[in-house]
Amino acid sequence: LILLDSLLQEKQKMNSKTNSFISYEVKAMITLLLLLEAFALSSCCKVSGANDQDPKQQKLQIQTHPCERECQSGKEPKRCFYKFEVEYSGTLNKACFDCPLNITDCSRPDCNPADGIERRIITVNRKLPGPAIVVCKGDTIVVEVLNKLPAATTSVHFHGLFMHGEKDATAGNEEKNPQATPWSDGVPGVTQCPILPGQTFKYEFVANPAGTHWWHSHAALQREDGMYGQLIIKEPDDENIHRNLYDKDLAEHVLVIEDWVHKSGEDMFIPHHWDDGSNKATSFLVNGKGRFHNFGVNKYPGLFTPVEEIFVEQGKRYRLRIINAGVSLCPVEMSIDDHNLTVISSDGADIKPIQVNSLVLHNGERYDVIIDTAAKVAKTYLIKFGGLMDCGANKIHGTALLRYKNGKYLVQQHKILKGQTKYSSYINIPGTQLNSINRGQGDLKKVSVADLRSARKEILKKADRTIYMSYIFHDTSNPDFYDDRTYSFADVIGKNNLRTPMMNNISLTFPVSPLLSQIEDVDISLFCNSENLDPEVHCKGGFCSCYHLYQLNYGEEIDMFIIDEGLPWDVSHPFHLHGFHFKVLAMERLGASPEYLFGLNGPGNNITRQMVIDRDLAGDIPRNLDSPPNKDTVAVPDAGYTLIRIRADNPGFWLMHCHMSWHAHIGMGVIFKVGSQKDLPKMPSKFPKCGNFV
Repeated sequence: LILLDSLLQEKQKMNSKTNSFISYEVKAMITLLLLLEAFALSSCCKVSGANDQDPKQQKLQIQTHPCERECQSGKEPKRCFYKFEVEYSGTLNKACFDCPLNITDCSRPDCNPADGIERRIITVNRKLPGPAIVVCKGDTIVVEVLNKLPAATTSVHFHGLFMHGEKDATAGNEEKNPQATPWSDGVPGVTQCPILPGQTFKYEFVANPAGTHWWHSHAALQREDGMYGQLIIKEPDDENIHRNLYDKDLAEHVLVIEDWVHKSGEDMFIPHHWDDGSNKATSFLVNGKGRFHNFGVNKYPGLFTPVEEIFVEQGKRYRLRIINAGVSLCPVEMSIDDHNLTVISSDGADIKPIQVNSLVLHNGERYDVIIDTAAKVAKTYLIKFGGLMDCGANKIHGTALLRYKNGKYLVQQHKILKGQTKYSSYINIPGTQLNSINRGQGDLKKVSVADLRSARKEILKKADRTIYMSYIFHDTSNPDFYDDRTYSFADVIGKNNLRTPMMNNISLTFPVSPLLSQIEDVDISLFCNSENLDPEVHCKGGFCSCYHLYQLNYGEEIDMFIIDEGLPWDVSHPFHLHGFHFKVLAMERLGASPEYLFGLNGPGNNITRQMVIDRDLAGDIPRNLDSPPNKDTVAVPDAGYTLIRIRADNPGFWLMHCHMSWHAHIGMGVIFKVGSQKDLPKMPSKFPKCGNFV
């Protein structure tokens, strides 16, 4: 192009000085360069697709971490180091050049196209999602987190990990577990200080348990801005109980789903809690990729940012790992066109295989499924993610592609996905569904988690005691958002009278000094629970808040009911317990209209905590003690309960909370202290401290 410009300038000089003509050689050179220019422009700006290159070369080659390897019994565990740099970035920023006009630009380093809408995000190492951690069970994971956010704190929680080392904690052991690292759980105010701007914090822990997990920020409103990533812990074949069921378990076959909006978490949270702003998602991302904005001049076929795609071959069985990194009231119905799903694991715990046509994932949940490509036509199939509840209100859904390699060039994405996809084809998939919303046990077509069985036989004994934990959305004036003197909950108009979620009528607040490392600096008068609540100390105008904590004795077996009292909406909340696998013993919906699944609660679709207590004491709640499934995140049916068994064998302070981001932030949680102070592992020397300045 530079040469062409020089020749054209020379032509103008010659024409201005004489009337002579340009030589045939120059004319030929200009013609050739014009052709080259046209070819270059058509190549760089065309909508390229998967048929332009071999599928293995579509993505930029990324160097594999040395800890990502085949796991073998008897091999020495590795020490796996990761550097996380947390900083602001943007979708479709300058790193993306002409994406999606030039689709290949969408795969450039540090380009995060998302769903085609520009917005502020928080990234780790400038990636959305952040870097993957893939290791073998027993490896030591070291993550150094540098906070490059100019005016915000951060932390990282490793969702699904026990933090008690490779050795299984056993009740009754006299010696403390030397591998236990509860201070790496990542919860500010509970296990660590928040990481201040410019600071670096080191997490170090043993990779356990094996399975599909993930990491994410545990600072308020950062997960919804993109600060999360996968954490896969593999195990040797001879320890893998399901290894004979599949042929391939590939690193690129992990799908991380997130409900997505086009504003930052702060710009969504503040208008919703101080005004009548929306709390509903706008689209889905699958591995950071979505399809929302049409860059084309026509609606059909349109021009969109690329979606995620995974590649398979005929005649093989593949293990897919699905992670729901969602933040709002948005369970996801997942299915693959013309493929059954054989579910073999949930939350890193093996289950007896069950074949379904679709499965529902709540926030924080993970499921591992096997697909069989035998006798399938070698083409491209849609992997569908249909949003339910709040996402159903706006018909939010997402797509990834399952692509068969058949030795020929593959069809381009824009020839498969033409125009907007239809929400109605992404939900209510015919056949058997696992983990259906607001369902109890015993339905052969709508299978609940409590209907599953662990892949490893275990008969439980009777629990040592039972805890009843209920939640409801209270119509009281939360002083964080109201003032009883001038604008109380009862006074404000329209959608501004926002309710506050509480557990056992208490809103959880966090101390400024971590409970695990600085218990001596924490005001003990601010601890409370339903048994010792002091209205004079912990309540204001009917609103009660404190360091909501329950003591669990080391080694005891506890049955815990998580009870949804059903008011004011018929919805389902997912709860996550840090540091443990619990066992799901029962699940039931008690509302009068069990088919009413969403919206303001129907007539009679509410219960009380006492109703469940009375029902249990009367012996009307049977417990499955024969190989119940292990989970760390589970949903609770509206106007019903989920009953879990906790074995308190991991000393420390552990958070249990609703995994909807905003609900956790405003107090829908509780802290369990497992064991006494003498049972807790010794803190590392020079562990960071923090507290009030006055």
